[in-house]
Amino acid sequence: MQTIDVFPEISEIPQEEWDRLITANVFATHGWLQTVETTFIGDIRPLYVLVREEGRTVGATVCYIFSKTGTVEDLDDRLFGRVKSLALRFGISFMPTLVCGTLWGGGDHLAVEPGAHPERKQAIMNKLLDVVEGEANRKGLPLNFVDVPQEDQDLAAVLLRRGYCRSRNVPMTYLDLRWSSFDEYSRHLSQNARNNIRKQINRNRKSGTIVSTLEETGECAERLHELMSMNYRKHLNLPFCFSKNFFSELKRNLGQNAPLRISRKAGDITGVVVECRYKRTSHGLLLGIDHEKCENDMTYFNLGYYSSIDEAITAGITRLYFGPGHYLMKMRLGCRTMNLFNWHKSHRFITHQIVRLWFEVLSNWNTYKLPREARLPREPEGLKKKGAA
Repeated sequence: MQTIDVFPEISEIPQEEWDRLITANVFATHGWLQTVETTFIGDIRPLYVLVREEGRTVGATVCYIFSKTGTVEDLDDRLFGRVKSLALRFGISFMPTLVCGTLWGGGDHLAVEPGAHPERKQAIMNKLLDVVEGEANRKGLPLNFVDVPQEDQDLAAVLLRRGYCRSRNVPMTYLDLRWSSFDEYSRHLSQNARNNIRKQINRNRKSGTIVSTLEETGECAERLHELMSMNYRKHLNLPFCFSKNFFSELKRNLGQNAPLRISRKAGDITGVVVECRYKRTSHGLLLGIDHEKCENDMTYFNLGYYSSIDEAITAGITRLYFGPGHYLMKMRLGCRTMNLFNWHKSHRFITHQIVRLWFEVLSNWNTYKLPREARLPREPEGLKKKGAA
């Protein structure tokens, strides 16, 4: 017997029951979802959907009713980019919306128990989508899947059959770690890259900067939040999207899977990097630097990249994600790129067709603005023939 259960809070679902279905995306785990619920400052209302068979959970997804506030980055920022202000001036917006999947990371959008037969997996995915699409239709909201990795072909096939349109997002960068030490890793880079790394690490140390792991946030929480706010204000002109208790909640919910590394200079904390780990995969999630105090001491590179790679190798991590952007610099460090796609479905036919046309433009723009070295084929030929963008 198959049942569908919908919950408004992740705390109503046992952690073991939920996490059993999550394969690689730390941002789909129980601990991270709990952290988002309690500390995210945007206007979101989560819904957690479970498919159970004979009392055993075989499928799960999280979706968020996401309303516009102007205090956090939203879907209009992602899908309109530089023309957002112009679109809003004409009353065009993707908000409010229903977002299916996690707010960060990619993968496990529709989680199905590992080892499920392909046909059974797609049947469970369709069951989850029936519930989510039904909720979107009742609320009169468009439905969006963001940052779907190209490798998730099962999900792509289901969404394509159900009439979703898609756009290519800017790609994710990642580094596959196959070395036993940071020194061995650096020997596989070009001579120029090795020289730069050595100079930047030495310069950082000579400036008096010390990088260390922070076990407890304690009295440092306010300073850490300030550093993140500096980063958000500089790059997004928005406040940091989590409240001041984010770091304590993150450590409480993820524990050792959320290492915090900080840099200190003359006794002051000058930088922090937040990393989230799950099943030997790690995401360099957030980086905050006090550039005024750091001056030009290379803390950004040492804290955000070199110490992250070193610590990940030591911890036995096999893949380290660095997020989008700075492609040429990251590729000099050995990173590769992974295509990500946004998928959309509107209950209004005309709106859906307009979005389909815009997604074609957006896909081309997100490809055009990339360095040539970071461009990848859009998708395997088998799927490409079935749809556009």
